[in-house]
Amino acid sequence: MCVVSMIGDHYGEKFRNPQQWPGLQPYVQPSPIVLPSPISREEFENLKREVEEMRVLLRRAKLYDQQNGEPDCGIEDKMALLRRVAKLVGVDLDASLGR
Repeated sequence: MCVVSMIGDHYGEKFRNPQQWPGLQPYVQPSPIVLPSPISREEFENLKREVEEMRVLLRRAKLYDQQNGEPDCGIEDKMALLRRVAKLVGVDLDASLGR
């Protein structure tokens, strides 16, 4: 199993948990109109730190996989969620993964 895929699974499970990032959840407008609750600066910064940590781990994992002949795993479905979360806090995962 490639390491990039494993890290994608780990963070994907964390970011699917609504308590992990309140207020940054994909917003679907209910009826009647209810505005999402804003998040605090501290919550935003905590999520951004975690995304930065994930970005560093993914980069290291990609290098490890390349050095050990692991295939470029079909992880696009996993990465889609990670990219969306990273984009919310201003982090570009593709740039750090050489895409």
